[in-house]
Amino acid sequence: MTAPLVLPSHDDPVVAGAVEAIGGPPGRHARLGRRRFWTVLRVLLAFTAVTMLLGFAQKAPCRSGSNWQHEYQYTRACYTDVVALYSAEGLSDGKTPYYEHPVEYPVVIGGVMWVSSGLARGIESVFHDGATQRALTAVNNAKTPQEAASARSSVDYNKAIARGRHFYDVTWALMTAFALVVVVALSKTAGRRPWDAALFALSPALLLHGTTNWDLVAVAFAALGMWAWARKHPLLAGVLFGLGAATKLYPVLFLVPLLGLCIRARKMRAWNLAAVATLVTAIGLTLPFYLTAPSYGDINGTPTKIETHSVLPVHCQLTYQGVSRLTTGHCPSSPRDGETAVQVTNAVYRFFDLNQTRGADWDSLYLQLMDGRGWTDGQWLTKALHSDGVVPTKLNGVVAAGVVLVSIVVLLLCLLAPRRPRVPQVLFLMITGFLLVNKVDSPQYVLWLVPLAVLARPRWRLFLVWQATEALVLFSRFYFFISNDALAKGRSEGIPMKWFFAAVLLRDVLLVVYSAFVIREIYQPEQDVVRAEGADDPAGGVLDGAPDRVAALA
Repeated sequence: MTAPLVLPSHDDPVVAGAVEAIGGPPGRHARLGRRRFWTVLRVLLAFTAVTMLLGFAQKAPCRSGSNWQHEYQYTRACYTDVVALYSAEGLSDGKTPYYEHPVEYPVVIGGVMWVSSGLARGIESVFHDGATQRALTAVNNAKTPQEAASARSSVDYNKAIARGRHFYDVTWALMTAFALVVVVALSKTAGRRPWDAALFALSPALLLHGTTNWDLVAVAFAALGMWAWARKHPLLAGVLFGLGAATKLYPVLFLVPLLGLCIRARKMRAWNLAAVATLVTAIGLTLPFYLTAPSYGDINGTPTKIETHSVLPVHCQLTYQGVSRLTTGHCPSSPRDGETAVQVTNAVYRFFDLNQTRGADWDSLYLQLMDGRGWTDGQWLTKALHSDGVVPTKLNGVVAAGVVLVSIVVLLLCLLAPRRPRVPQVLFLMITGFLLVNKVDSPQYVLWLVPLAVLARPRWRLFLVWQATEALVLFSRFYFFISNDALAKGRSEGIPMKWFFAAVLLRDVLLVVYSAFVIREIYQPEQDVVRAEGADDPAGGVLDGAPDRVAALA
């Protein structure tokens, strides 16, 4: 006989309190038949659709890039990379990612951009908006060549604006589809607790960041990979993790905690299949584009194709007295007198190069210690991490050491905890640790964590507190950016940097607290609501119910 589903109104005090407004939770013996139209999955899909619709409304003021003046995108709190990069990545000019313009993301996102751009152009060519139609009418009614030329210019302008809006709308529709995939995968992975997926479906992170960037594509592949692993298909899980890594790199980090769990359970064949499939998929998908894409150099601020015969991902083209030569790596910071230097980067490798060369990002703890406008003068750490070249090698070294340390701690936890942890618990700890020690933690990266948090600790109270801090980071970030821009123009607006830093620090503290609760439930399984129902690891796949051999490691 199939075990009954766990009802959140019976399991979580926050949900139980919320449903009191509609008559209270159903009784223990209430008949909740599967033949009703509103099944669990359909309700979850409806929740997700409503959240994404609210997210569309929240971002709607920024759909048109023509509005982005006087910090409009920050005062309305509607900034999205989708609109910003439509022009910056050459999509507004109809350019093909990588082959006609370098793109700062891995190849799957480049493909999604290309598809969305093509659909936007197709929609615009078939369905003219009101402004374009009026401009076309003005062309037909023009009485002089000058009027006709002015009207045609207006047509071109309005078409470009319309294509930008359509690009955002198409991207929103695609991200909504990926969000629906995530919630299905989560509900299936959760075993007897499909309602836990409502934490993702109704999360503020999904509302605020569903279309901030293209992260939901990677999140969907990662969620499908976890579902495949839970269904004991490690090879398929690896393929899906590889697709996620070719979108945003973070799913490849799943292999670290899975290694520890598989060593402990002696299920190394499953791990080997998943690991090989992950790497082969990610590399196999990226390599053909890398080998066929051109290289670009930044000339007068414009990415320009550089015709060279080098297959190096990054090299420098030096020209002196009309004679050019290539050198490996980045250009010297101070070329000799009379010598010009053009940094040349493969269009696909640009993503990896940017991650090497960028400094500490706004939301990182490193910037809090290095920037004098925050808590400290930052001089001691800035000097310690200073690099003379283009690449901040010292900062990168510190980040690499931090990631290695996080990996070792998670591996030891997997191997030495009194009872083998559940897969989502250690995946959550791995990605949380990575984001805390990384030099970049963009606000939309919270979407990486939400599905893992849903499966690791499906409790509403602490989850909502954490989500509130993520929203606080986003809004304080926007109003700090207003202040940052205003200072450059001699105005005093927005909020000072220390308030933004306070929000980031509060968010990071909540992540540490959330992690501490997860670790407590690893060491005290009776506190884990998933295991309290008698389950071992519904997302564990080959690990679920496997012998626990911790004694052999002690």
